[in-house]
Parts: sequence; structure tokens; C-alpha cells
Amino acid sequence: MTVVFYQELTDVWRRQIDSIAREFPQARLICDPDEAERRFPEADVVVGGKLSEALIRRAERLKLIIVPFTGISHLPLDLVVERGIRIANAHGNAPYVAERTVALILAFYGRIVEFHNDLRDARWHGFWVGRGLDDTWESVEGKRCAVLGAGEIGLHVARRLRPFGVRTVGFKRNAVAEVPPEYERMVYSLDEALEGAQIVVVALPSTPETRGLITEEKLRAMPGALLVNVGRGDIVDEEALYRCLSTGVLHGAAIDTWYNYPSKGVGGEPSQHGIHRLPNVVLSPHVGGFTKQAVHACTEEACENLRRYLREEPLPNEASPRNAY
Repeated sequence: MTVVFYQELTDVWRRQIDSIAREFPQARLICDPDEAERRFPEADVVVGGKLSEALIRRAERLKLIIVPFTGISHLPLDLVVERGIRIANAHGNAPYVAERTVALILAFYGRIVEFHNDLRDARWHGFWVGRGLDDTWESVEGKRCAVLGAGEIGLHVARRLRPFGVRTVGFKRNAVAEVPPEYERMVYSLDEALEGAQIVVVALPSTPETRGLITEEKLRAMPGALLVNVGRGDIVDEEALYRCLSTGVLHGAAIDTWYNYPSKGVGGEPSQHGIHRLPNVVLSPHVGGFTKQAVHACTEEACENLRRYLREEPLPNEASPRNAY
């Protein structure tokens, strides 16, 4: 059994790999980057998230790809399905994406960014300067929230919103036997989920079924709502979102997942329509699941997937290449 690590290896990775090597001395663990490239044709398992079609075609013996994060839609999934290759992913970043989601919601309603910037420039708001309630922040207590994608991230979002008195409805494609206590209820119709929602959290993966799911019609079905996207940019129609934000159909948006990303360097506009320039949008550069704790948790989950595979046990986090999540 040959396992190729096509992944930058931090100290956390190396500690895990050392432990795996002791437990499974029969497995050949290829960690050197130059050797990894050369040994792809021998690989039974590849650990790494950024694999091109050309690399996978070279790995003629490949049976399993272990992705050390959640998303798999960037992989050449048609080839993966054709070859019958399994994929395992990791959900260790879910609590941290949820924490970022709640932070964005509180930042929007609390007018944190606006008030911070104004006070830094010596401009005050609120009763200290004789202004009324139209010039203060808004609490989330008692608001209705719809979480689109009631998986691991959605569950943690609902759990973290409960102490604030937010009532949360989950939306899933497939029925659940029991509704988690974090949710008021679970619904299976998108229209039903959006009805009456004041906060709409998009926590869906990007798949053929979800891309473009939130159309202008759906956005107009949530008048006065805050849209929070921590799933993927392509789930929400970009031009329609701009129109609904700029014309006041939506109260606002808080966005961590975007439409354009820098191809190199650190510069680049995240929206060709200028969503990022609107005053009713809170911005985040797709870092929701990128904390030290989240990376460590995903590394440990990826290595546990490998341990289970080497023991010929069921994988704790097996994804579906056909469904792209």
C-alpha cells in the first residue's frame, strides 16, 4: 500500500504521519514533494486537496483521495467517478465557519464596521450626540433565521445563534429522522425556508444542483432580509444580488465566499458588479474555515480517514463524487 502526501506538511501533519508509520509499518508513506510527483503512478491513496486531472490520470492504481478540507467540487469528478475512486474529506472546520458566520451577522446588525470607522475619524453616533434610535444598532434577538444547508456548518450556526434568541429553521434536500434540537424545525422546500426569514444563511456546497439556486426570484422572496453566504459564491446569482442590495430589496449581505479570486498576488476585486463597494455589505475574504484550530482539526480528520482505510474500516467522512459533496 503506497500513500502519497501531495500536501504541504506542517508539524501537525508530520506528527500524525509519524504515528501512522508506527501503527502501519507495511504502508509506504511518501512525504517528500519531489518524490511524491515521481511516485504518483504507484499511489493507492493520495492525501491532498489540489489534484489536477493530469495527476489523477497518472495515478493508475489510485483507489482513494483524502481531501483535508470539506469542498471537493474543484476536483475532476467526472474522471473520479469513471475510475471508481473514493473520496474522503474533513469537516473539522465547521465550528469555525459557524463562528465566523455569527460574527458577520452580529457585525452587520451591530454596525460594527461602520461605527468603528466613523469613530476613528471622530464621528459619533447614538444618544451621546443627541441622535435618535434611527442612528444606533439593532439586536438579533427574536429574529427568524433560515439555514440553507443544514449539515455540519449549519448545525453549528444554529447552535451558536440560540443563545441570542434567534429562531432557526433548517433546509435540507433529504428528510431527517429526527430534527436536531438546535432547530425549531426542518423543511425540505426552499420557498418554505425563505418565507418570513429575516436572516438567510447559505451554507451549501457548490454542486450541479446548488449552483445558481438563489435566483433573483428567490432573493425577492426575502424582502428586508440579511443574506449571509459562507457556502460558495456561485450559489447566489451575482448580478441579481447586486440589484437586490442596491435597490433595497435586501436589508444587506455578509459575504465570505465570492465570485472572483486573485490568480496571483493579493489584489483583485471579489465581484465584477461591485457588490463589495455597497454600504450595506459586510466583507470577509473567504477565511471562515481558515484558522489554526480549523486546519489542525481537518489535518487530524484527514489522518483518521487514512487510519480507518488502512484498517479496512468504514471511513468517518466519505464524500460522494457523483453528488460533489
